[in-house]
Amino acid sequence: MIFAHFRTEINESNQFVIACSQEKQALLIDAPVLDKRIPAFFEAHGLSLAGIFITHTHYDHVEGLADILQWRQAPVYAGKSSIAGILAEKKKQDDPLDLGCLKGRFIALPGHTACSLGLVIGERVFTGDALFAGSIGGTPDDITKQQEIQAVQQQIFTLPHHYQVHTGHGPSSTVWIEKTFNPFFV
Repeated sequence: MIFAHFRTEINESNQFVIACSQEKQALLIDAPVLDKRIPAFFEAHGLSLAGIFITHTHYDHVEGLADILQWRQAPVYAGKSSIAGILAEKKKQDDPLDLGCLKGRFIALPGHTACSLGLVIGERVFTGDALFAGSIGGTPDDITKQQEIQAVQQQIFTLPHHYQVHTGHGPSSTVWIEKTFNPFFV
């Protein structure tokens, strides 16, 4: 597996690349900006862009989508069929993702937004803004906050403890650390 993390200047959003090391197919996770380090990373590793996964539709996760698609055309996967006016392949709970030799599945993480999705691939889970290291994403009211907490408990905290948690902002963590120490769950 090939993996890279890029922290961007757009609201300090995280952007990730995960790729099959055998077939060199890569997935870009979130699109706050076309960071100049990304084309260089693709070139250095001989990667092709197999898809772009958008965890949710807030501007700091989609603002660079059009620029990325001008750089490389690829299918867009999201919890909605349109992202910033761009057609996307709508994904839902347990839809599979094949990325060369890597197999993953999408998970529903509503609360921060109604269409928030995560992705479990290998021993990594990408949570967007549903779960942060030591926190959760903001919600408009208590009902959606409880929905988000329940989704995290059901979809993420049931994964093996050693799985790495990669968030939309801030540092990465593990399932065990968040399940054990995150104040929203203890």
